[in-house]
Amino acid sequence: MVSFVNSCTKSHKLYSTMALPNNTTDFASGAQNFYQTLIKMLHGLIVSLKKNIVLFILCMTIGIVPLFVKNMKDGNAYRASFTVMFEELTRKIYGDRLSKLNALVQRDEQAKVAMLLDVDKKMAMSIKSIEAKNILGEDLDKDLNTDRIPFIVEFVTKDSSQVLPLQKAIVKFLETGNEYMADRTRIKNLERNEELEFINNQLRVMDSLNRKGNFQTGSLTVSAGKASDQSSQTYDLSYELYKRKQELLRKERMPGTLMVLDDAIVSEEAKHSLLFVLVVGTAIGLFIYTALVAFLIPAFRYKD
Repeated sequence: MVSFVNSCTKSHKLYSTMALPNNTTDFASGAQNFYQTLIKMLHGLIVSLKKNIVLFILCMTIGIVPLFVKNMKDGNAYRASFTVMFEELTRKIYGDRLSKLNALVQRDEQAKVAMLLDVDKKMAMSIKSIEAKNILGEDLDKDLNTDRIPFIVEFVTKDSSQVLPLQKAIVKFLETGNEYMADRTRIKNLERNEELEFINNQLRVMDSLNRKGNFQTGSLTVSAGKASDQSSQTYDLSYELYKRKQELLRKERMPGTLMVLDDAIVSEEAKHSLLFVLVVGTAIGLFIYTALVAFLIPAFRYKD
């Protein structure tokens, strides 16, 4: 029995000894194949670079230089943002207006920008860009949702001291930037004043009835039970009118349709680090080089 166990143990050890080298060989073979494939790819890339060194340098220049120049221009610029809550219209309308304003900024039409924002030309010239995003970071002029979720306005200026004045100017532009919106605001104010006058009259009538302590319908006096019920109903109605009056007074004290939830009190430099510019520029250059060498040039040279 002991000899049988020893025989099985020796057989298991022999099997393990035979199986291990096979697994190790397979793994080593796979690693070697991957290594050889990687070396071939790198060799092909080096040969391609030697063959097309001028094209490679040109692609790197196209990828890096524009980003570097833009980053240098942004060296004295500051980026700021603020969050806006709105009660009327839709986000897309606000996004469209800011997109058109930004188009004027990019075309250097400072006179029109100064007129629309109601600021001096010096402040208008300090603006480099104005953009609007929803909370997901998407362009606001492409947002078709009609909910009341706040949106974010981002702008870049050359003068950090103009951040808060620019915020106020942009909010005012979004609220009363054209004749239609100004007329609409004026009409809403008129309607609010008329509703306030009506509510005040109703409250005075109800107060007068409550003071009398009884209610009359024509010349007949209502019974005490009915009078108590009507008194309770009158109180409830007067309370509803009071709450509506407070809401209208709040809108009268704060007539704007936009509310800034997060002021643009902190600004940061708009430029990126040199390492970021080099990495992104190199990636763009490699993409252009690969597209030219692997697809475009062979397509021109291809013959049936």
